[in-house]
Amino acid sequence: MTTLNDKLEQVLSIQDENECAKSFEKFCHENFNDLPLPGENKMFDKAMWMASQFLSLSKADEEVVKRVTGRMEAELSLVHKVDKAVEAAMDKAVFHLKDLLGQARDTAIGTWQDMLAASSWQQMVPAGATRGVGNQLVSLGTFEKVEGDVRIQVNLGWMVDQNNLRLLLQAKDAGENAIADVEVRVTENDKGIVYSSKTNEDGAVVAPSVKIEPGQYQIQVFWSDKVVETPFFRV
Repeated sequence: MTTLNDKLEQVLSIQDENECAKSFEKFCHENFNDLPLPGENKMFDKAMWMASQFLSLSKADEEVVKRVTGRMEAELSLVHKVDKAVEAAMDKAVFHLKDLLGQARDTAIGTWQDMLAASSWQQMVPAGATRGVGNQLVSLGTFEKVEGDVRIQVNLGWMVDQNNLRLLLQAKDAGENAIADVEVRVTENDKGIVYSSKTNEDGAVVAPSVKIEPGQYQIQVFWSDKVVETPFFRV
């Protein structure tokens, strides 16, 4: 059975460019109902490009091109609107650290606690505490999550002036025994992993100064086949 690609190969094998273009035009008329969309078939795209340089469009063809172009522009416009809506929805699901410094501080603390609870983290020590002169530290609190027999506890802080994260993590089993080789990552939405470390024999990771740039971050913790993640937060 002769496929579309077989027929396209025959078209592209014609040495004379004008004859090749005319043969492609005939191919399109004969296989109108089975023609691929632009980008779906590289061989078809190549033949179409070649033919476009040697054939002039008929009035009917021009109308077809206008309709197809109009439809594609409408679809792209819709995709753009959807992307904007998704971006706006995602932004609402991201905690802004700067809110802990403003007049809406109390509201921000409650929002962060709600976001942790929605991700099944239990807040042990609330966020919002600040200390230091010159090097201001804003605490996101201490929170923990139990997954099976493993308990992960995280203490997170933001050093405002230096734009660093202070991260302390503890991993223990149900018997309060330390768990080594638990990996913690700080990931940025676009850049990926910006910090990674594993718990020591005491089941701890101590990262007093993780350098960060403006962006959207998340803490991820990996062990065995498990992973737990904090809500996203923006610096």
